[in-house]
Amino acid sequence: MNNDTSAYLLPNYEDDPKAGRILSRYFGLIFDEQLAAWWTNERDCPSNRDLRTFKRWFEVEFHSIVLDLVDGLLFDDE
Repeated sequence: MNNDTSAYLLPNYEDDPKAGRILSRYFGLIFDEQLAAWWTNERDCPSNRDLRTFKRWFEVEFHSIVLDLVDGLLFDDE
């Protein structure tokens, strides 16, 4: 299941404690997005979607650099 993981662009951070605060701020949105991508039946999804549950369900990695190598305009496919 972890062969093609999702990446989310988040605000810059300077250290691990700040990265943790950023995750605390955005984990709910990420949780909802990931569950919706996997399965649409809400009854099968966890009812408790707190940060602790998020960390049990997902492996989180922070990367400080994202490079766009495509020479073209960005667009939203929705």
